[in-house]
Amino acid sequence: MKIALIIALATMKMYFRRSQSFFWSLFFPVVLMIGLGFYGFGEFSPSKLGIIDGANNQYSKELIKAISEKKYIKTEINTREIFDKKVLEGKIDSVLVIPDNYNHNNEVKITLEFEESKEIIAYSFEDTINSVIKIIDLENTNNETQKLSTKIKNNSNQGYKGFLVPGIVSLAIMQSGILGVVFTLISYKSQGVLRRLQATPISSAHFLIGQLASRLLIITIQTVLLFIIGILVLNINIGQGSILAWINILIFSLLGSVLFLIIGLAISGASPNEDYAAPIANLITFPMMFLSGVFFENDVLPYWIKIIGQNLPLSPLVTGMRESSLYGTNTLDLLPEVGLIILWIIVCFIIGIKTFKWE
Repeated sequence: MKIALIIALATMKMYFRRSQSFFWSLFFPVVLMIGLGFYGFGEFSPSKLGIIDGANNQYSKELIKAISEKKYIKTEINTREIFDKKVLEGKIDSVLVIPDNYNHNNEVKITLEFEESKEIIAYSFEDTINSVIKIIDLENTNNETQKLSTKIKNNSNQGYKGFLVPGIVSLAIMQSGILGVVFTLISYKSQGVLRRLQATPISSAHFLIGQLASRLLIITIQTVLLFIIGILVLNINIGQGSILAWINILIFSLLGSVLFLIIGLAISGASPNEDYAAPIANLITFPMMFLSGVFFENDVLPYWIKIIGQNLPLSPLVTGMRESSLYGTNTLDLLPEVGLIILWIIVCFIIGIKTFKWE
């Protein structure tokens, strides 16, 4: 174990001496995260109104249909739980709550809920909904129109920034795990370092453990730093203030690191030199970069591509990181993601054993 520790420390020193290591592990993800975060995708789309239809009767359907016909409003009917998440992510601007006893009786009030940051949009919703209610009431010969009540909620709206940061962090873990290991070991191979190690008292197990330990520590530090930068620069909130969210983040960081380090070992083992390694690494990382929900929801993809994307190695890491950082989701609720990562670790470990060569 002492030998493995010495190798780990030496590897870390060599890693930080290379400027390209710093660029790919920290500088590049930070620039990407801040650039996309401040750009603010989705800010020019139609205003989004969520509707909780507690009544689900002819009166509520009549109201929803009239609102949905407005071209400048995009409506969605869903549950309270779903909308709480979407409001937190900034995917819904306001929520219209229709009570279960809603009808054309003036005593029954519907409520428009919104965050203070969405106040201007909410007021436009309020004007539109009140005008719709007035028309419906007049058609039903009511002398007085119903009143729409408003309620300001105190959620911490993360918006696209909150969605983006955990995706970028997961991407950085993949890049550091695969690209860092691949080109380091290929370099050792081509220089004959690995071959000469076999003539020393250092076993292959010591060497690999030392390499993996140093990378695990580097990636863990990188993960924490990227989230801290997200908090300070983009003003995101981690896990709604829950300390357990950080524990979840560290768990997924370690699992993701192990997975992509093993993939990196498998690629470097199967590649005789960098000319072979680079295309293989890019072929593996690029589809995951764009199909695993790093920059946008997979819902925009065709169904069959979405299914493939959800089962790629990076996808459960992105989901676990995002659920932990946005909502502080319990670890037990993320067991499917943990299980999928572990399954990929086992598969890639078997492939790595069969492909890894010292020369």
